[in-house]
Amino acid sequence: MVCPINKLGAIDVYIVSHHGWYQSNSPAFLNAIAPRVAIMDNGAKKGGTPSAWDIIEKIASSGEALAVCIFSEEGGAAHNVAPEFIANRPEGPDAARLSGVDRLADGTFEVFNSRTQHTKRYPAP
Repeated sequence: MVCPINKLGAIDVYIVSHHGWYQSNSPAFLNAIAPRVAIMDNGAKKGGTPSAWDIIEKIASSGEALAVCIFSEEGGAAHNVAPEFIANRPEGPDAARLSGVDRLADGTFEVFNSRTQHTKRYPAP
């Protein structure tokens, strides 16, 4: 889809593949789609590997690579988002919280975290 011709182009929101495992999320693919924000659907003990985190954080163009994810025990403090963006409790069992993305008529979009009730708005490109 992106080599040798990028048929996708740059995107606003990327749902990180395979829970953010180190084997997934190739730098070549992410460079091609240049996501503004990434949402990682990992678990506390599944995915969210530091190497995948580093790739995504380096490439996402918003300066805030990961908008919402689950606290990754493997990632520790250095490879997790700020508490308001974590969809589960940072400590304790995963409560399977939902998050959402809404595109607004003016081209902006919002990412919502149901655990914290935090909404982050991203400007139109």
